[in-house]
Amino acid sequence: MSVEKVMIDLFGNGWYNAMRTYLQSQEFAELGRWLMAERKQKIVYPEQKNVFKAFQLTPYEKVKVVFLGLDPYIRKHQAIGLSFGVELSENMTKMPPSLKTIVKELESDLDTLCLDFDYSLEEWAKQGVLMLNTSLTVQEGQTNSHLHMWKPFTMQVIDAINNMNDNVIFILLGKTAQSYEKYLNPDSTRVIKAPHPAAEAYAGGKAGFYGSKIFSTCNAMLYMLEKEEINWNIKRYKL
Repeated sequence: MSVEKVMIDLFGNGWYNAMRTYLQSQEFAELGRWLMAERKQKIVYPEQKNVFKAFQLTPYEKVKVVFLGLDPYIRKHQAIGLSFGVELSENMTKMPPSLKTIVKELESDLDTLCLDFDYSLEEWAKQGVLMLNTSLTVQEGQTNSHLHMWKPFTMQVIDAINNMNDNVIFILLGKTAQSYEKYLNPDSTRVIKAPHPAAEAYAGGKAGFYGSKIFSTCNAMLYMLEKEEINWNIKRYKL
């Protein structure tokens, strides 16, 4: 199988064409070799098959919003390849504090109740919300452990979105995500900033994520840009 076919299977045609030079580069190949070696020595999340899930669910040409966090969940049975999303199951006995905080702010911001909510956040992704972390993998129990290796990749994603020139909205959660603001093209992106929801969870509700109104603010921006708003309180559809 050719490298091109592999990359298209991982990312889809749109992302592949937008990032073709990097995805075919030795730098990206080295990232793959490093990650393979890391998995042989340590426990790494998410599973390899889910590392690029965000790109598979949100095609390049469909991106309206980028939800940018830090890195995947560091505990077993949590990280699924979408920032903040989880699959609720008997293996996961407790919802991650970050997601719990996000849902609470969503309910407050939109004056709604999240009943039968899609905690995987796949339905957000399918509406054009790229659920991205600044690092797509993490060592078990070690926040920030892979951040340095993924920065070149994250920069390529940002460059690809900058080149869209289509008023993409970035929701930057936390200091690490916000450090990428300087790389955004002000002519083709819009920015919403808030503390990382994990900070809120561990600061007794005083970090500033609560009351940030990121969801209503994003939809107001989409409305002004004459784009379809995001249905944030969406139920998980089952076939």
